[in-house]
Amino acid sequence: MQITIYMGSRCNLNCAYCHREADANETKISSELFGKLQNVDDLTVKFMGGEPTLYLDEIKKVVKAVPKAKFIICTNGVNLDKYLSFFREHDFLVCISYDGDNNVKRGFDPFSKAIDYPKLAVSTTICHGHTDLKTIIKNFAEKERIIGRRLSFFPHFAHATNSKNDGYSLSLGDADYILKQYRELVGSYMEQRFKYGVRNFRLEGMFTGLLKRYQSNFKYGETYCVNKDLTKFNAQGKCFSCLYIRDDELSEDWQAEQQIILESLYPECKSCPVYFMCGGGCIKSKSHDIECYLNKKLFSWFKAEYEKWRETGYAD
Repeated sequence: MQITIYMGSRCNLNCAYCHREADANETKISSELFGKLQNVDDLTVKFMGGEPTLYLDEIKKVVKAVPKAKFIICTNGVNLDKYLSFFREHDFLVCISYDGDNNVKRGFDPFSKAIDYPKLAVSTTICHGHTDLKTIIKNFAEKERIIGRRLSFFPHFAHATNSKNDGYSLSLGDADYILKQYRELVGSYMEQRFKYGVRNFRLEGMFTGLLKRYQSNFKYGETYCVNKDLTKFNAQGKCFSCLYIRDDELSEDWQAEQQIILESLYPECKSCPVYFMCGGGCIKSKSHDIECYLNKKLFSWFKAEYEKWRETGYAD
């Protein structure tokens, strides 16, 4: 079971497409949340923000409270050197935000020097004006020579949630271009892997991301953000359908509550053939129609292609 903790909205960067809403009532980790964590077996704790390294004293309290848990932190990398020894001591998976360009939207390049850390992942935001996946992968290859290790490309799509980041939402043309590239790149990855036994590491993140969605098997009322395998809390121990917006608080009856949200906003989700992979997408996105179009096309294609390889006996 994974529990994601939204540590707070403070950040030391100001990424142009960020969709977090500021929280004026930030608190320290509550006893209620500690209790929830300590009652979960086989626990993975993921720390997010804002920038979670700005809350490291609270993170240390969580690590002390559940020392046998697995830990993940999603960071912009500004404070990486400062806390790398702590992450190494507690075997953190460190996911660094890097968009595969000159990072002008972030204002910081985390891969400007060697990084001596074994458990490193990269999260890349795809947004309007930044959709050329081949160029991104090429930039990743150049960064590998600088940091001294391989990087795999784990893309996610920007969500327009307010007027400030609306200009970064994907257009219909963006969606079609992304679909074309996914079919080419992930299609070639599957052929190389399943037919010839060759794994292209730079494309593996794209394939793995889709495979995890295929295996999610979301039931109606489960979403990508809150489901049977994932719960998201703020520091007070309150669960929300979206930690970035935090306007729909959920109770223990979260699945029924999310069904009501979906039925009111996106009734078509109930009969969608790829809901089991999508989980409604970003239910807070103001460009949900574009995201729905992209997800339906992409997930339908992957389902058919992956199952074709399974039927031939090549895929596991």
